[in-house]
Amino acid sequence: MPAADHAHVPALIAEEFTLRFAGLADVDAEAVPGNDERSPDAWCGDDGVTSLEQAIEVLPRASSGELWATNEFVETDGAVDITAIESVHGLDTDALEQTAGRSLDELAAQTDAEPIVPIEDHQDIIDRRRKALCALGYDVRFRWQIASDRYSIINPQEAYQPITTALQRRGETGAFGWLSYRDWGGLLKLFIVCPGLKQIVSPPEEAVDIDDENDIDALGGSRVREAEAPDSDSDGDLVVYGGFETGYDFRGTQTLWAKPILYFPDSETIVPDTGQRYTRRHYGQATNADHERANDRVPISEWWASIYDDVETRMVDVDETLRRARAITYDFEVLPFSAADCYRYWGIADTYAAVAADRATSLANPTSRPTVFNLQLSLLIALLEEYTGSWASNTYQEYLEVAGELLRTPAMMIQLAMQEHDRQVEDAAERILAEGQQTLSDALEDIVEIPGIDVDTEAALSDREAQRLHDQVQQQLDDI
Repeated sequence: MPAADHAHVPALIAEEFTLRFAGLADVDAEAVPGNDERSPDAWCGDDGVTSLEQAIEVLPRASSGELWATNEFVETDGAVDITAIESVHGLDTDALEQTAGRSLDELAAQTDAEPIVPIEDHQDIIDRRRKALCALGYDVRFRWQIASDRYSIINPQEAYQPITTALQRRGETGAFGWLSYRDWGGLLKLFIVCPGLKQIVSPPEEAVDIDDENDIDALGGSRVREAEAPDSDSDGDLVVYGGFETGYDFRGTQTLWAKPILYFPDSETIVPDTGQRYTRRHYGQATNADHERANDRVPISEWWASIYDDVETRMVDVDETLRRARAITYDFEVLPFSAADCYRYWGIADTYAAVAADRATSLANPTSRPTVFNLQLSLLIALLEEYTGSWASNTYQEYLEVAGELLRTPAMMIQLAMQEHDRQVEDAAERILAEGQQTLSDALEDIVEIPGIDVDTEAALSDREAQRLHDQVQQQLDDI
């Protein structure tokens, strides 16, 4: 077998692993966009350039194996342990003997019971490569789930390899990103960024007074410039790429999922985007196109093309989301809590909350008034700097979702922080929200009267400031 067909051995052995890739196939690797374009070698690391096809090879190559159950009441020589059977709680052996008309010893003498029993209606799901490593003494997990006639595993490699075909047909051969997994591939997060889905978002050309719904809508009135437009010298321009995240968890959940993401190249940060969340349950034969069509389901090979088309459609409206995030300012000299407390109210652990708050306030002008965009980007970079766990972990995913909600529902996140503040203070006079308010609103007109929250067109964090952030964490990013 050619060396290129072999999976990355350290990745097969590792319980947790993160692997970057550039290009769909070996010949597709291109420079990865960022503050300074990075070569595919620099992006992927010391082990050379890895393509998406090669990265997928490290995922479990699931296959069916024989499944056996141990019967502890049968000795290895076939003798039945009558004493053990008589001690089973809830089994009335006297009634059993009366019903059968024979003693337990007589019943045992007539049986051909085996200590190992084959399971006919289920199959063992294994990765034979990792099973072979286990036989050689490596502490490697090679089995995750059991499949039945009703429920089958979605083979990760068969499910994800069609991504390359879908993106090739749309000219996205230079796609890049990374995958991160735990449990030897039992839990996966895969991030794919598409260079063809690039947008340059310009700030509002003039201030907008927020008095009514029409003025709020005006925040999104400026259209996104085409990706081919020349670079602007304006500090306010913001470059963003579209893509999607996908994953699965073999530990009991029965779905493979995917959803849109936004990628900010100057800080190399990902934030979940709005849009449809796609899921596939492990019914039938998920990777068999003919079987799926016969059951009125879209084959998984065509599923990825639909997801890309959804992301592409959404990118034309991404400017409104980003412009609003740059127009809303938190004034922590007026608000009764600090930036770090605000992050904590959103469920961020103290370590990351403190680092994100320091970064957000140091970049804001004035320092007490960071924008929503600043707050979410500072959180993402704090995670890059400080988070030592697996990027595939549920905790890391939850933190990314907080950053995503700051972009998607900024008004609701403001009220969520205030609601949590009000819950923790004892003095009613220190509470912010109106008494009895329980419902969180996502309408900006519901927050413009809140002391400490300003909605205007000030963009406190520009692309150039994001580049300075990028320079500060570049070395650590290279080590990931």
